[in-house]
Amino acid sequence: MINRKKSNSVHEMVDALKTVGPMTENEINKSAFGYDRNGSDSSNKKYADMLRRGMKKGIIDRMEWPEHAIKHGRSKFIYFATKDTKIVSKFNNWWTAPSGFRFPKF
Repeated sequence: MINRKKSNSVHEMVDALKTVGPMTENEINKSAFGYDRNGSDSSNKKYADMLRRGMKKGIIDRMEWPEHAIKHGRSKFIYFATKDTKIVSKFNNWWTAPSGFRFPKF
């Protein structure tokens, strides 16, 4: 019997952003996967790559903190789910997209 552990996905990040609202990178990882990069010896690369993939797909976007905002920590960006999340997640796998369908360019 093969013991497979659940894979983390970009869509879990999007679900966390939809539920909680805009968050920093560390807050996303804590709420979506229970991973705290400050309290862990393991690498953050997997989660950072996942966030980049979400941004490349156009389902996650980010903005810099406003100049006079009150912020906690040293995070430079806050991330949020985009409005086009439903379109991309509906046809996430290329083999399920209707023929002739083109993803919008961002």
